[in-house]
Amino acid sequence: MKKPALLLALTASILGAATPALAAPKLSAQSIIVNPVPTSLSARVWVDRDPGGDRTPVYRVGDRISISTTVNEDAYVYLFNINPDGTTDQILPNRLSGSAFVRAGQTRTFPAQGDNFVFNISGPRGINKVLVIASRTPLNLDQLSQYQQGETFATVQPKTQAGLAQALSIVVNPVEQPVPQQNWTSDTVRYSVGR
Repeated sequence: MKKPALLLALTASILGAATPALAAPKLSAQSIIVNPVPTSLSARVWVDRDPGGDRTPVYRVGDRISISTTVNEDAYVYLFNINPDGTTDQILPNRLSGSAFVRAGQTRTFPAQGDNFVFNISGPRGINKVLVIASRTPLNLDQLSQYQQGETFATVQPKTQAGLAQALSIVVNPVEQPVPQQNWTSDTVRYSVGR
């Protein structure tokens, strides 16, 4: 039985121009996936206990966590939590938070105030990474994740960090109609689950 760092089993009902030559996205243990092409699009992600996004705050099992992101241009935002065991939880898109579209300069927090769910830390213990991918155009996540019948959060297919990185490289660089590399970017933040 999987024990994700973010307990996505929700408390929902309870809380009432010319395209440059394509370079392969770089896979990095620190960032999961990095765009090798410079882009003016930028995204930032952070957790509630570290608004600067430059430390590794510690949460305990049972603590609530919120995750925020912002972009400098209008973009579609995709959020993932990579657990210490390599499994991944898809945070956004989901069936509760509405659109994954974020306007330039807008900060979106998940869960947002008034949402019918919370994220609770549940383990395993260790370092977690939250990955944001921002794209000027919508991404097709069909090869990465799928919604099971009646579920509000999609299940991520790859079960390892390397598998996720490979699947994401296919999402942003598909054989048919690749996303222009200057049209997407990524960022990560870390947090730790302690005792």
